[in-house]
Amino acid sequence: QLAEERRRQKKEDERARKEVLENIKRDREAKLAKKEETPAPTPPSQSVATPPAPKTDYNECKLQLRLPSGQPVVNCFKAEDTLGEVVAFIREHSGLDSFRLMTSFPRKQYQPTDYGFSLKSLGLCPSSVIIVSRQ
Repeated sequence: QLAEERRRQKKEDERARKEVLENIKRDREAKLAKKEETPAPTPPSQSVATPPAPKTDYNECKLQLRLPSGQPVVNCFKAEDTLGEVVAFIREHSGLDSFRLMTSFPRKQYQPTDYGFSLKSLGLCPSSVIIVSRQ
């Protein structure tokens, strides 16, 4: 009786499996027929060009300053503030008198001649990491 029940269950499972496979086959054929009916979309003409994304105008610059001790100091500056103002901030908060500033990516070492440029013009906006090292 138990064996008969298993055989009956096995036959039902096989029948259900065949039915599912038939449904899948019909669906594939229907999709293929529909795809052949619909014309392929034509590529947009070259004369219609999409305008480039507008540049975002940042008003703030968030800088993470990595001090020689390894301690990070995060502060927000105005985008128009100069690198000299950042230097003054570092001197005030770290107690260092002479140090060098650099970014790791893109790799750039800032010179005292760069201290008059705005953070925006130096490409430090909207956020950057500046490494402070002893001279």
